[in-house]
Amino acid sequence: MARVLLISANFTNFPYPVYPIGLGYIARACEEAGHEVLQADIQQDGFEGTLGRVAEWNPDVVGLSIRNLDNCDSGHFQSSLDGICSLAEGIRTATDKPLVLGGSGFSLYPEPLLRRTGADYGIVGEGERKFTALLEALGRKRLPPRGGLFMAAEHAPVEGFRSCLRSASLMAHYLRFGGVANVQAKRGCPYECAYCAYPLLEGKEFRCRDSRDVYEECREMTDVHKAEYIYFTDSVFNDSEDVYLGIAERFVREGFRCRWTAFFRPRRGWRGEEIDLLHRSGLECVEWGSDCSTDATLAAMRKGFDWGAVEESNNLFADRGIANGHYFIFGGPGETKETAAEGLENISRLRNSVAFAFTGIRIIPRTLVHRLALEEGVVGEDWDGLEARFYFAPGLGREEVDALIRQSFGEDICRIYPPTRNEELIAALHRLGLKGPLWDHMLKARRRRRG
Repeated sequence: MARVLLISANFTNFPYPVYPIGLGYIARACEEAGHEVLQADIQQDGFEGTLGRVAEWNPDVVGLSIRNLDNCDSGHFQSSLDGICSLAEGIRTATDKPLVLGGSGFSLYPEPLLRRTGADYGIVGEGERKFTALLEALGRKRLPPRGGLFMAAEHAPVEGFRSCLRSASLMAHYLRFGGVANVQAKRGCPYECAYCAYPLLEGKEFRCRDSRDVYEECREMTDVHKAEYIYFTDSVFNDSEDVYLGIAERFVREGFRCRWTAFFRPRRGWRGEEIDLLHRSGLECVEWGSDCSTDATLAAMRKGFDWGAVEESNNLFADRGIANGHYFIFGGPGETKETAAEGLENISRLRNSVAFAFTGIRIIPRTLVHRLALEEGVVGEDWDGLEARFYFAPGLGREEVDALIRQSFGEDICRIYPPTRNEELIAALHRLGLKGPLWDHMLKARRRRRG
């Protein structure tokens, strides 16, 4: 059996650092196949420490997981590309054993990243099966020619990702900085948001885990790793079949006590008993997939709901003491100076909420925004996606939108623009021992300011 070193190359911490869960799923698959696995992370070990792991462990294969190429923020852009390439170069210097790339960031730009890094192989999509198949070929000394890409032909059945394998030392590291343990309750996304890569990465249907299985993993997070806050990493937590309510019911029935949050899709027609159940189960705040703040821009972004659904969802949860977080993109398809002004007025009416504003959309290949960018000449057919380009609606001045947002948000600590404005504050509060996204703490601080 092979000695496998898996390295997370995620350089991004905003809005808070979280465990490299994809790496943990590959680790679980390797362990179940009988291989010896070590997980490493550049966030814990730093650049030199990570390369030191390669030398100390002397692996037969190194897997490098790439989650993001950049922070997707046009106003305060930070790229990880040079760091990823330098890390890959350092690994190849430290060992002559195969270097295999994977992860969501890699899967969106596989060919150019494989060329740029000089890695031996790349796995596109969910890698549990393909990576272990590569290890099997290594054991039989029948590795394919270097430079090959392996496409996950199908998405793993739900039984294939019951829980990930977590390194105790890595968990301790991440829980020291924010106290958030991430759990995946489902994969896939059936929606068609114009900018989003989730359907490309995870498929267009939800694959939901059983509520008992999810509960047992969450219990492990609190009992074994001492997590105080759980973040569900699903593309959308509130599926149309109400599987998510089964998780909440399980938490209540089992007497599970842990605060949690997730990414919810706004909709109309919430029932009070649904929200009450979620609150009783430990839901402390909601992050809404709002993205746009007017009917016109929501329709152009293909969100599938209107502004009334956003406002109704936010305020119903707010009225029950649940904090709300929103991420709004200005400058996307259909945006004008008038819709931007209307959208900011709409945002001002959201009760008990924290709002982050972004300008422009990081173009991701094979999305609708990418097609628009090609049609409008923002990018050419030869653009490979590695060097970030941002879509901004034709005829709309960036400076105008920037001024509108700044004027509307002012000094309100719960209206955040640029998005990194409060990054230092959030990190400081985490160092003081506060746990979770902190939206509720920010809202309390705003109320104290206003008297």
